[in-house]
Amino acid sequence: MNELKQPKKESIVFFPDETALIKRIRAETTSLNQNNVTRTQAYLSYYQRNPEVHWSFLAHMVSRNGGYHMTDLISSSMTHLLTNEDRQKFFLFLERANSAIFADAFPQLLLYETSKQKKIPLRRLLRPFHISNFMAPIWEYFLNEPHSQLLTTALIINEQRMLEERVLKRSRHGEILRRLDFRLQELLGFTTVLFPYAPQKKLYSLTGLTVSRFADPFQRIETGKILYQLLFQHPVILKGVEQFANNTPHTGSREDYWDAIYTSISNSGDEGKVYSPTLPTAWPDRPVFPLPPTDWFTKETFINDIQSLPLVKRTDLTNKVFENVQQLKTINELKSFI
Repeated sequence: MNELKQPKKESIVFFPDETALIKRIRAETTSLNQNNVTRTQAYLSYYQRNPEVHWSFLAHMVSRNGGYHMTDLISSSMTHLLTNEDRQKFFLFLERANSAIFADAFPQLLLYETSKQKKIPLRRLLRPFHISNFMAPIWEYFLNEPHSQLLTTALIINEQRMLEERVLKRSRHGEILRRLDFRLQELLGFTTVLFPYAPQKKLYSLTGLTVSRFADPFQRIETGKILYQLLFQHPVILKGVEQFANNTPHTGSREDYWDAIYTSISNSGDEGKVYSPTLPTAWPDRPVFPLPPTDWFTKETFINDIQSLPLVKRTDLTNKVFENVQQLKTINELKSFI
């Protein structure tokens, strides 16, 4: 813990091979940060190559849900519940948060992957990517002692604190998040993260979590810990979710896991299904804005977040989510008459 409090001072002069590595990682991160679909697939591909980095699979599943939330804004369940202006604002908030986390986290993952193959000065190479001082000793420790829980917890903390400092405090997205809490939380499912884990005759069984007070960074950190425990603490869930992820390419449409309820085809003629478009159909790619090079790690008390993981019971959300889908359709239809 002392290394977290007092990061080492090192030279920022890079050798030619280090400069080439930095350029390669920047280019790869930019290429894969094109949209939610490319980011989500990148997390999964990385986890398949580096299964000890649990965070990458957790990020894949959370990013899948981010894509579902983006396309929900255009779904047939939302036609009368949101204005076009609100749709644009909520999408831009979701896209900004999703892309910011990827821009910060993926260079770290690629540097670690490179360091497994050949020895590199990992701490020094994190600096040009403006990675928090919080992460350098964590990655160095992980290289010697691959403690997956510790790394996952640290990355959860880092990404949520980074998001708070670099995005939410510096833009109107923080206000959007407070509106999400107020207007869209449980009814529209915008703070629900679902893990499909068991294929049934018509529907995947779902587990996951509905989050309250999502505007609070500490609450988001605790949520990340719970989702991690839910995913990796229960072998049946992990195996089922991995099978779903490996066998089901992410499109952004909820048809990916409930094709008996959702359709990605507009005007399909099946009046009983909810239209849930794919991400490319719903939204064009947006430019990724650079993150300010600030470090959120300014208080030693932030270290306390790393010291505990909650015990989590497995909860099946299948019936609850199905009821919410039906309620949302009904409310949307009623609002069309107002």
